[in-house]
Amino acid sequence: MFAATIVVFGLAAYVGFRLFTRSPLSNIPGPAITAFTDVWILINTYFERRNRLIHELHHKYGPVVRLSPHEVSVSDPGYIKAIYINNYDKSKFYFLFDNYGVTNAFSAIEKQAHAPKRRVMHQFYSKSAVTAATVERCIRTRLDRSSQYFEQSHKENKAIDVLRLFRSIAMDVVTAFQFGADHGTDFIRDPIQRDLILGKYKVQAKSWFIGPYLPSLAKYITPKSFVESITFTDQWNLDNMRRSGLPPDSAAKKLIDGGFSEMEAASEIADHVVAGHETTAVALTYLCWHVAKHPEIQAKLNAEIRAACGPSDDGRTPSSVLPAFKDLDRLPYLAAVLQETLRLYAPIPASEPRVVPASGMWYSPSSSEYGSKESRVFIPGGAVISMQPWTLHRDPSVFPDPDKFDPERWIDSDSETLHKMNRSFMTFGAGIRMCVGMNLAMEDLKFVTAFIFSKYAVKLGAETTDDSMYMIDRYSTRPKANYCYIHFEER
Repeated sequence: MFAATIVVFGLAAYVGFRLFTRSPLSNIPGPAITAFTDVWILINTYFERRNRLIHELHHKYGPVVRLSPHEVSVSDPGYIKAIYINNYDKSKFYFLFDNYGVTNAFSAIEKQAHAPKRRVMHQFYSKSAVTAATVERCIRTRLDRSSQYFEQSHKENKAIDVLRLFRSIAMDVVTAFQFGADHGTDFIRDPIQRDLILGKYKVQAKSWFIGPYLPSLAKYITPKSFVESITFTDQWNLDNMRRSGLPPDSAAKKLIDGGFSEMEAASEIADHVVAGHETTAVALTYLCWHVAKHPEIQAKLNAEIRAACGPSDDGRTPSSVLPAFKDLDRLPYLAAVLQETLRLYAPIPASEPRVVPASGMWYSPSSSEYGSKESRVFIPGGAVISMQPWTLHRDPSVFPDPDKFDPERWIDSDSETLHKMNRSFMTFGAGIRMCVGMNLAMEDLKFVTAFIFSKYAVKLGAETTDDSMYMIDRYSTRPKANYCYIHFEER
């Protein structure tokens, strides 16, 4: 029996060794099981441990870590240029982000399919385009509509769920941009429609794992409720586009004029609507939550914004106290608080997978913080390679005391340190594939933040705790409780 046991263990060790040595990524450090199978990382992803686990693996194994027999993660910001700015093709992870069965810019795997779409959209998503007077008026109108909620919180001395409110504001802004200022949603004032549509998107979020991580099985195991909700929101977006009549100020019209078919335009719009409202709302929620916990940050933010505002008692609309966006955009502390929020609470903190070109690539540490230049490793062509903002934004060699919410780091740092921080900042991605809606999102974020802190102080509601605000560990995140109650008091 003893001899048989030795033989069995010997054979198992031999088979394991042979599998390990045959792995094309066997030269990359990582847990031994990752040389055999991708089941280990998939299990950890499913149980919402992936982002934090990869972060821990980099602390243990270094700047390059094997996640599976065909996937590696990199935490060296010196390779953002090689992987993202030099535009490696995307992996199949993005395949099921198609809409209506039509590829869009986000879901396009190969750069040849992405480039012409991006060229058209860049024209109306550029900073000069999204900060035009018509867009600014549109955002101010939505702020004025939302003012009743802040007033209600103050007058009734009660906290309100800002995640729901910010989802409404962001959806009303992004759909106005897509369908025209007069044809967007009015979730701020229409809670029935808001709860219906956002409820459908909530159903879709429950199946976040299946499509991107198990694409070959998705059509067999996707819940019926997910399929029904996708069908509903797809039709809702298409109906909104058609009902709008494609006014000149709409992204839909500009896409069609740029050579997109109706369904190609609809696929882009469906992607921008779901991503644009959720990420902006999550960022604003974490900003309010963190500022409410830190009165010293709140006081500085309030003082800077109030100093930039005009009179508040002249009978005009609530948002009229705010300066023009070009002036808001110059406020250093506002920018720093937002930058620090997006660093620690990036709405999409997870791996952005790409595919190594057929010729392969050599990794050699970009600086001494990541190892010796001599410790080169070869990553073969076809391997999936990724970096995640969660880790890049918590790199102590770039962001000293990385877990501290410190807006001053974006103001007081010298030019070299600031360059390193900006190079490692990947909330919106990097290169030509970075978030096309970044400029609109930043304008929305700055206007909403300025609108709140021009008049109110924020305090945490009793329902809101560190546990309720725990960031769920997924590709796109949100608070664990899916709410955040904040009390607004007039200053």
